[in-house]
Amino acid sequence: MATWARMAAAGWIVGFGAGVVAASPQIAQVNSTGDEYRVFCGACHGPEGRGDGPAAKSLRKRPADLTQLAKRNLGTYPADRVFKVIDGRVPVNGHGGPDMPAWGPIFSQSRESQTPEDVKARIDALVRYVEALQEKP
Repeated sequence: MATWARMAAAGWIVGFGAGVVAASPQIAQVNSTGDEYRVFCGACHGPEGRGDGPAAKSLRKRPADLTQLAKRNLGTYPADRVFKVIDGRVPVNGHGGPDMPAWGPIFSQSRESQTPEDVKARIDALVRYVEALQEKP
């Protein structure tokens, strides 16, 4: 039963994210970085980035608490690594696997990201958004 629940949640997350990217009218509503975070990241990482989104309990591994990235990196926000995790170049449990897609390839297929520069700009904006979520010491 737990395996079925995880598979259903993973399918919902992947299907939801891919469906939003593929459906132009829906993605057109995603007009700010906060909206993109909520659409593509919030289901797992939660509204404040703490890994407590509504789908988190259904996943095999709890999503990362994005508010602690700088703290776990000796006080420096690892922007380059975050970019590479989001775009799929750095493998992380959960990203690019059955629980969560790597967003770079998905963004590159959307109408809103017609060039590699567009994809980079979207991911850069998400990286900056996650940086703003960092817990202050």
